[in-house]
Amino acid sequence: MKSGKGGFVLMLDEAQVLVDDKNRDGQHPLSLLVAAINSLQEQQVPIALVLCGLPTLIANLLPARTYSERMFRGEEVGRLTRAQTREAFLRPLDGTGKVATEDLVSAVLDDVEGYPYFVQLWGAELWEDAIDSSSNVLTVELLQGLREAIFRRLDHDFYAPRLDALTPAEQDLLLLAGACEYPPLRTADIHQVTSRKQGNVNVNVLMGRLADQGVVYRLQKGLYEYTAPKFHEYLIRRQRSTTWT
Repeated sequence: MKSGKGGFVLMLDEAQVLVDDKNRDGQHPLSLLVAAINSLQEQQVPIALVLCGLPTLIANLLPARTYSERMFRGEEVGRLTRAQTREAFLRPLDGTGKVATEDLVSAVLDDVEGYPYFVQLWGAELWEDAIDSSSNVLTVELLQGLREAIFRRLDHDFYAPRLDALTPAEQDLLLLAGACEYPPLRTADIHQVTSRKQGNVNVNVLMGRLADQGVVYRLQKGLYEYTAPKFHEYLIRRQRSTTWT
């Protein structure tokens, strides 16, 4: 610590899933966590709490404890800038004897859109293919041959588990939402596609459930964005594959 003293830091990722029940007799995990940390700090225990999550985390914190805004300092962490993405992609190549062409770097930056996990995935696939082909130069032609495999792995490992964990009604709603314009996702547009396909569907209830589960987050009334990058494109691919089969 800056003070030169030791201490403990409790770090929780995906903390937006910690939501207190509105019912007083329900579960209140976020309130209990904040109260416990506050109590320990009042007893001079050197402990800090770091919560990472979607923007809904802030909205969950405020009603959890009236003093929560005094306990936390908010920091917004978005996508990497193009310069940061470039460094994240190229830095691991230092000292390896392998280089990447400018065309490849530009194509990767366009593909990953500043998402750190995508930088890792694209880089890993390119690295493995370069090893297999005994190539010391990573080229855009190499990437073109790998794109199908990259998105297949992304769909299987990253997107499908998020969709498959939902109820059939929630899955159906999302697959139909793939036909809507995006971004953002408008409930008015979803109402139109569901009324044509499924009849009487309570879109607002389902979108609320999807927000509670961290699949989407609410920008404002009737407007949402997906929490997973490029998830809309995945829904389109998934819908097409379902239609073909």
